[in-house]
Amino acid sequence: MFWTKAIPTERMSAEQIKRRFEVVEAPDSAIFLASAMNILSMELGYKTSADQRASVLGDGRPIPMMSYALVEYLLGLDLSALELLELGGGGSTQFWASRTKSVLTFETSPEWMQALKSRPLPHVEARLSAAETLAGDMPSLDRTFDIVVIDAAANRFQLARNALKVLRPGGFVILDNSDWFPNAAGVLREADLIQVDFHDFRPLHHYRCTTSLFMHRDFRPRPKTARLPLVPIGGKDVAATNVWDNLAGAAAERQDAGRPE
Repeated sequence: MFWTKAIPTERMSAEQIKRRFEVVEAPDSAIFLASAMNILSMELGYKTSADQRASVLGDGRPIPMMSYALVEYLLGLDLSALELLELGGGGSTQFWASRTKSVLTFETSPEWMQALKSRPLPHVEARLSAAETLAGDMPSLDRTFDIVVIDAAANRFQLARNALKVLRPGGFVILDNSDWFPNAAGVLREADLIQVDFHDFRPLHHYRCTTSLFMHRDFRPRPKTARLPLVPIGGKDVAATNVWDNLAGAAAERQDAGRPE
């Protein structure tokens, strides 16, 4: 959505501007709100997700039903060499499968498990579990993971405790709906993982939620491209013309600073 202010000039008065068909008079607050709604509805895919009952961005890419802010951060990372344990599968499994080396998914819903098996995904192994036994299934895997995603219909406090047993050094845990599970978040934080909370809207929800990232102290994110952070969806890309972020200009300033008066 593009808009600009019409400034009166000597050739055209304010009244003449208002009478033009293409001019709409509105307060700044209405313009800002309309722009924000357009970004959320169309570019982030909020409307498309609601219409299709599917968690997707505006361009149709499937995403986890998590905070948009976290999803955008993950889109900027290269996860292709990482192995992921997903506790609670579904539409999000396709997203992880397209971005990581391998995915092991535990699902507690037979219906979701059937849906996963109906659309085979590369490098994905799906196992049916139960809410009462899922936490106990994790230590018996006898392997570790770079990423653990906690998003299951089960006791997330117990899942968080056992996630620590299967997390590799340098990896991270994603706890969805962490605002609803502060005790589970506390378990991960008290294990000396670095907590970053992503508060935002998410697909198919009419209220804001929180998804939290818990990073091992040795976590070293690998950017997917030469640039991180990415330009946010609905943002303005001014990096190429930003003189305050110009390498040549910064070098010149350092050189000038070293010269005697």
